[in-house]
Amino acid sequence: MPAVESSSGSVAVEDVDLVSLVEHRECIQATETTENAYKWFQTHNHEYVGVVSGTRLVGMISRGHIGFLLGARFGFALYGQQPADQHLMKNHLQIARDTPLLKVLEEALSRKGDSFYDDVALVDSQESFLGIISVQTLVRWQSKLILQKSQLAEQHRQALHENNSQLFRSLNELRQSQGRFEILFENSALGVALMNTRGEVETGNRRLEALLDIQPGASGPFNLSALIGPAERDNFLHLLTEHESNTSGSNPRGSEFLLHLPGRGPRRFKFFTSWIRETGQVCALLDDITEQRVLEHRLIQKEKSALLDSLVGGIAHEINNKLAPIIGFSELLLAQLELGQPADKLARYCTMIRDSAMESAKIIRQLLQLSRPVSAELSPCDLREIVKEVISFLKFRIRESRSEVLLELPDHEAVIRADPTQIKQVVINLLLNALDAVEKQAQKQLRMSISERDNKIVLKVADTGHGIKPEHLPQIFDPFFTTKSVEQGSGLGLSVCLSIVKQHSGEISVKSVLNSGSEFEVTFPRTFDAAVPLHGAKDETTITRRNMAEKPTEMHRRRVLIVDDEEFITSMIQEVLRNDLNCSVERVNNGLRAVTRLQQADFDFVISDVRMPELDGFGLYEWLKEHRPRLARHFMFITGDAGSQDLNQKLESLGAPVLRKPFSLDMLLREYQKLSVAGGKA
Repeated sequence: MPAVESSSGSVAVEDVDLVSLVEHRECIQATETTENAYKWFQTHNHEYVGVVSGTRLVGMISRGHIGFLLGARFGFALYGQQPADQHLMKNHLQIARDTPLLKVLEEALSRKGDSFYDDVALVDSQESFLGIISVQTLVRWQSKLILQKSQLAEQHRQALHENNSQLFRSLNELRQSQGRFEILFENSALGVALMNTRGEVETGNRRLEALLDIQPGASGPFNLSALIGPAERDNFLHLLTEHESNTSGSNPRGSEFLLHLPGRGPRRFKFFTSWIRETGQVCALLDDITEQRVLEHRLIQKEKSALLDSLVGGIAHEINNKLAPIIGFSELLLAQLELGQPADKLARYCTMIRDSAMESAKIIRQLLQLSRPVSAELSPCDLREIVKEVISFLKFRIRESRSEVLLELPDHEAVIRADPTQIKQVVINLLLNALDAVEKQAQKQLRMSISERDNKIVLKVADTGHGIKPEHLPQIFDPFFTTKSVEQGSGLGLSVCLSIVKQHSGEISVKSVLNSGSEFEVTFPRTFDAAVPLHGAKDETTITRRNMAEKPTEMHRRRVLIVDDEEFITSMIQEVLRNDLNCSVERVNNGLRAVTRLQQADFDFVISDVRMPELDGFGLYEWLKEHRPRLARHFMFITGDAGSQDLNQKLESLGAPVLRKPFSLDMLLREYQKLSVAGGKA
């Protein structure tokens, strides 16, 4: 039996006492309440703890599961007083003290899925609890065994040169070592792929075949990049070529890609890639993290809800500030009209009303962006614009705290591939934490900067707050860890930030000096992808009401049908099309009445709301495609819907132009002009 090198010298595997591998011996009684178990986790830095009845082990509970139960809105009320043994881990691994280490490693490290990461409970022959052995400890011992096998193989190779008389014996032992390596290779909990820089898998283990739903023994290499969607495929191939050009870097690189598997559909995988200099190949370890990401996304949504709750007062204040001048100047305008005041004075009132309304619309759009579900598609976006939007979104909170915010943004774009809504949530969380930190400080100053370093975009958020205690720094990204009161925070904000940043292949770290302040640093890989328009790119169309009014001879008197159940909307559109374009305009309040008018008369254009009683805009559009196909090309949707994912996908699939409420008159005329120029007269 081989011996394994340890800090105390050479120890034979059969001599290893499993008790020496125990990480901790803490346990709680089965009758303890779930609330007390939750409090125990808050005061102990362990992920798992044994549950005993007397001294006999009855199971294990985990920090993550208890936190999930009690972190829900009514979690404490529903589960807090239930005994801990009602929430034991399923299929926990329990081993006896006299079990051989090799068998322990085989049982623990051959587990599938999330259970692979669970710690192991150690008991004696009477099933009395002896302690918890972490899976990290078992992995280290497995690594020691692998290292020993490597060293043994090297010794055999050297012996081959030293003594030809031992050739047969050395070759035989070498084959045995290779056999052991193959066993470890085939029984790895992760999919292992050895591939070239084109993504062609030249060698893979059985776990890889199972993960990718490949038939065992399939002939010939297959291209892993073919399973990755077009949006991410170039990044994947670029990653492989980077390994080839930077062979000196030995540290594995972690990345995430969405694979489209013929038998399983879209699945998200975590890749750990490194370069094998001896064979000129890229070694990739694959782990299916689809379910893990689903849970993380739910956590992100939960934190979003908490974030919106904390901001609702400021948002209401800002919108009310914008509504007040709309109401006030409207009344002034009516009064001045009755008095026959000059047009220039009335125009100033109109401008104030319009500007206040557009500012209200901007706040609502930002709020909707933050509240929408987590999207799966990443796109190039400018981090500078996201930071500016967050500053604008939180300006009431900043002003209320009497804090000074210093912005240090580069002149050029800071482009990353990301979901802008998720990144905005990260920036909001960091900025709100900074505002909380300086709340009781004499100097209330925040600094936000964006820079570039080693092809990475670096965002820094610094404050002059109270700082973080050194003993708390290792825990601040843990779920439910917080130094705030229950009213101020749930302890999920930074945990969610870490999850979002990791999903974007980024990193987040913190430096803090007690009573001097903290600085959070977030890094994202910079993207040079110019094929996709930047998120939030501005419309460069310069057609305005004045441009159109200068060309009345180019417009004949066209007939327009407006379909909307809001009379204010149809009246406004009718007035502007009549006054600016000399159109003949009719109004109806639902799709059925629109169909009736379309059967009775000819129209050149149709402008319709989406959601209406009896027959909605989608139904009207389908009727036009079937009965008036030429007029369907002169159809425009207007909608005040919040923009759910299903609605947006349906609108995009139809291909008709969409104008979202509220909109300015210039925007309406611009879209109308585009529709007119694109299709000619219907």
